[in-house]
Amino acid sequence: MSQHHILYVCALLMDMAVAGVTFAISRRAAELGATSAQLGLLGAVWIGVYAAFALMTGRVSDRVGRRRMAVSGCVVAAAMSVACALTTNVAWLLVLSAVFGVGLSGFWPAIIAWLGEGLSGAKLAERLTKFSVAWNLGLLLGFAYTGALFQHGTRLPFYISAAAIVLIVALLLVPARAGRARPPGEPQLSDGTAVRPYLEPHVPKGRGFRKTAWMANFAINFATGGVGALFPQLATMLGISPEVHSGLNALGRGAALAAFVALQLLAFWRTRLWPLWVAQAACVAGILWIGVANVTWMFALAFIICGAVSGYTYQASIFFTLEEISEKGKGSGFHEAIVGSGMFFGPLCAGWVGDGHSLRAPYFFCAWALVLAVALQMMLVTIRRRTHQAA
Repeated sequence: MSQHHILYVCALLMDMAVAGVTFAISRRAAELGATSAQLGLLGAVWIGVYAAFALMTGRVSDRVGRRRMAVSGCVVAAAMSVACALTTNVAWLLVLSAVFGVGLSGFWPAIIAWLGEGLSGAKLAERLTKFSVAWNLGLLLGFAYTGALFQHGTRLPFYISAAAIVLIVALLLVPARAGRARPPGEPQLSDGTAVRPYLEPHVPKGRGFRKTAWMANFAINFATGGVGALFPQLATMLGISPEVHSGLNALGRGAALAAFVALQLLAFWRTRLWPLWVAQAACVAGILWIGVANVTWMFALAFIICGAVSGYTYQASIFFTLEEISEKGKGSGFHEAIVGSGMFFGPLCAGWVGDGHSLRAPYFFCAWALVLAVALQMMLVTIRRRTHQAA
C-alpha cells in the first residue's frame, strides 16, 4: 500500500476514535446532570487546546518529520481515551479531554502537511478530497456505532477508540511501498509519488479567497460547535436516545462527505466567493430550525444542512491554504488552529448563553453570530477590492 493510501486509512480511524471519545464524554456528562456551562466547556476545552498546540506542532513537523510527530500524538491520544473510561467525574473529564486535544494536535497537522507535499492545483484538490472523504467517513462510522456501544456500556466507546488509535500507530510504522523511478528532474513526494506540475491557475490571487475561507471556516465551526456541544442536553430533555442522537451526528457527517465529493466534481467554487456566503446563510436557517424543532425528522434535516455546509467551508479553507502557503506544516497548522478556535469559542459562548437564558437560547445565539460573520466577510472583501481598484 502506498503512503498516501495508508494516511487515508489513518485519517478514517482517527476520526472514528474522535467521534467515539467526544460523543461519549458529552453524553456521559449530560446524563450525570452537567450544566449548560459545563457541557460548553467539555465541548470547547479539548479543541481549544488542540487549536493552540496545532500552531506549534505543524511547524515542528516541518523539522522533525511527519511520521514522528503523528505517532507521538497518537500515543498521547490513546492513553487519554483509556483514562476517560475510568472516571465519571466531570472535572476530570475536562482535564483528560484537554490532554486528548494535545495528542490530536500532534497528529492532524502532520498528516495534512504530509498529504499536501509537493502538490498544487487539480492534483492537490483531488488528494484533499480523498482525505476529507476518509476522515468524514470515520466520523460518520464513529457516530453511527458509538451510540449503540454507549447503551451497552458507557466505557466501551473509549476502549474501542483507544484500540483504533493503536492500530493507527501500527499502520504509520509499516514501511510504505516504494514509488516508481522518476525521470531526471521530475519532482517527487516523500512517499515516492511522482508529481507533475499543474501550471494553470485555480485561485485568483490577491482577492481574499484564503482569508475569506478562513473566516467562513471559523464562523461555521463556531456556530456548529456550539450547537453540537449543547445538543446532548436538549436531546436528554426530549427523551432522544443515545443511539438516535449519534445517528443525527452521523447524518451530518454523511452530508459533509457528500459535499466533499460534489466539490471535487464542481470546480467553480475555486474562483468564486459568493457560494461560501450562500452556504453559510443556509446553515443559519438550519440552526434556527434546531432552535424550534421538537421531533427527530426536523433535527435530521437541520443536521444534514449544517453538515454539508461545514464540509464546504472546511474544504475551501484547506485547499486555499495549501495552494498559497509553501510551508505545508505551517499552513496546515494554521488551518487546523482556525478550525479548533471556532470549535472552542462556539461551545464556550453557547454554554454561557444557555446558563444565563434558556435551553433553546444557544441555538438562536449561534445563528445570529453566523449572520454577523457573513456580513463581516462580505464587508472586508468589498473594502479589499475597492482598495485594489483605487490602487
